[in-house]
Amino acid sequence: MLKEVGASGQISLGKKYAGQLFDMEIQPDGTIVMRPVKVVPATLAVQEPQAPYGQVPQQQAQLKQAVGDWAQTHAAEIDQYNAWAAQREPYSQRVRRWREQSAVSPE
Repeated sequence: MLKEVGASGQISLGKKYAGQLFDMEIQPDGTIVMRPVKVVPATLAVQEPQAPYGQVPQQQAQLKQAVGDWAQTHAAEIDQYNAWAAQREPYSQRVRRWREQSAVSPE
């Protein structure tokens, strides 16, 4: 049977082989050998254990509590930083201003 490889690099084997898997081996002389294969799933003993997703809400609550405690402990530092940041212009604007001041005007 003669088959032509299309412009996309694909070849059609026909509906008889639809959905099947093939092991493709390219020989040194350019010959292509395709063997139909069946995939056997690994046993349950080989699979990784499932993650304990049931603990996530409890962990989220603990994390939220820890963040809240930290924020209360450092409230003064947070307020001080926010006041400092409010007085500064954004970095992008400082860079733009520096570039404008550093530019050499043509004479």
